[in-house]
Amino acid sequence: MIWTTAELLDGQTENQLRAAVRDGRLYPVVRGVYSDEEPDDLLTLTVLHDVRGVVFTGRTAMSLYLGEPVAWPAQARHRSSARRTRHAVIRTGVPTRLREGSGLTIVTPLQAAVDADMPDEDLRAFLAEAYRGIGAQNVLEQDLVALVSGRAKARKLLRSTPVGAASLLERRAFAIIRDALADLPVTVQVNRMVGNYCYDLVIPEARVVVEIDSYMFHADGGAGTTVGSFVKDAWKGNEATHLDWILQRYTNYCVNEAPDEIARDIRRAVVSRMSRQGVEFPEPQDDPIWLRHPAARR
Repeated sequence: MIWTTAELLDGQTENQLRAAVRDGRLYPVVRGVYSDEEPDDLLTLTVLHDVRGVVFTGRTAMSLYLGEPVAWPAQARHRSSARRTRHAVIRTGVPTRLREGSGLTIVTPLQAAVDADMPDEDLRAFLAEAYRGIGAQNVLEQDLVALVSGRAKARKLLRSTPVGAASLLERRAFAIIRDALADLPVTVQVNRMVGNYCYDLVIPEARVVVEIDSYMFHADGGAGTTVGSFVKDAWKGNEATHLDWILQRYTNYCVNEAPDEIARDIRRAVVSRMSRQGVEFPEPQDDPIWLRHPAARR
């Protein structure tokens, strides 16, 4: 049970209230609110939520998403008032899109990240996990529109975050390609549609699409490969060509064992496509990949 001071004094004196606290029959939770249970983190958050009318953001919302212990003071938002107390730092403004967790209202992962005072690398890792898998990009775009503040920070974070990646392999490939193209005027997108098909990575400015092929799901004889998936892969590549895109394919082994070769190859493909914009065309490679790839030594 939770009571405010006004509710408790409606029937007893202040001395009786102090005695109940002293005897352990009542526990102060936040200023002006008491409980008959010793407060833990969740109870304190619940009181702030139910009595103060806040929604949680920043580090607090991130901890709730991740199921981690909460650091105090909590970070929260309120529709009309901003203040700082022992238990919470409260900002003004609540986004139009919200989530729910542990019975509490929390902001979207994107709003939480832009409100958190944390290193960018930690925020990118959180966003990559929060917006993972096919369809996550659409959710992210809606969450971006709904931000109540922090759009510039959000866009900066998202430029180098593999949102939409379905697997650790895709995220590793994204990091390799992002770093390889960091000085070029291009963006690297994850799980985007081109024509009738969704590609693992898309570089729209250069009209380059990338597929990351694991042996299990793409190789002839792989445990997850079917006749249907094999045929789809072939026609998927054909459609990219018809639409004047080029398709680059790399295997899981390349991602894990030959990242420098991927970086060199994707940069060659992108720069050649960007040559019309005045970017220098790369020199042809002087030997085939088979002579340089670690797989050649097996």
